[in-house]
Formats: sequence, C-alpha cells, structure tokens
Amino acid sequence: MEEERFIGGWTRSKLAARTPEERYAIWKRARLLRTADGNQLAREIERLGLPYAEPGQLPDADPMRAQIRELITSPEGRSACIEATLDGLPAIAGVDPMLHDALGGAYRRSDEAIATAQAVVAQLMTENGYVEAGKKDLPSRYVARNGVFWKRKPAA
Repeated sequence: MEEERFIGGWTRSKLAARTPEERYAIWKRARLLRTADGNQLAREIERLGLPYAEPGQLPDADPMRAQIRELITSPEGRSACIEATLDGLPAIAGVDPMLHDALGGAYRRSDEAIATAQAVVAQLMTENGYVEAGKKDLPSRYVARNGVFWKRKPAA
C-alpha cells in the first residue's frame, strides 16, 4: 500500500528521514503557504511527534543582535511594543516594521534574527510588568509570522 502524499510530495517516511532542522524548514514553509494543503503538512509534522528544531538566536557577539536590542529597547521601540499589545496584537508587531526598515533583508531572511527579536521583546515586556497570555499569528504584512500576546500582570 502506498503512503499518503502531502503537498510537495512529502510522505511520513520522507519526513522521518530528515533532520530536526530540515523538518523545521519544511514545517515553516508549509505554514507560510497559508493554504489547506500547507496546513495539512504542518499539522502532520506536528502529529507525527517528530522533533523539529526551531531556530536559535543570534550569537551574543553578532553585531545585528546589538542593533536589534538597541531598536527594541529604545523609547520608540518600547512604546511600539506596548501600543501593539494594547491594540490586541503580539508585542513584536510594534517593532517588526522598525526592524525591517533598519535591517532590511538581513532581518527578513534570518530566522535567528527574528527569534532574537522575539526574545528581546519578551524580556522588555516582562520588565515592564506584562505576563504571557498566549501566542497569536500576525497578519501577512509582518516579517515575524507569530508572536507572544502579553497582558498586564494583575496587581497583588
């Protein structure tokens, strides 16, 4: 009996033969399609329980990491993160356009840069009295495809 084929000709055995990093890239491309076939492939990767490694962050010595931190922690960046949160979006939505304008393709084409930006935003929001309230997808006009939604920490 022939294995079920998913978009791109992927089968369960072909997916299982890939490294976690390769599966992550396949999963990410499938999600970015935003189609039923793409979603089916992404869900199948998740359902199989095969590990897929999300990208790490940029190394501490990477100059882009310093630029990302500087932009996000600037008064404009901080304000943009909080404003996005108040608008019901993940905080990263506030600074994503700023990062894209400042860093261009270096930000847009780097999963590590996006992961770094999300980590810096998480630190900023935590330091400003917010707690994680779940993850949300972002509209397609953003480089980051999803992010953490934050809410004010309840008063003690």
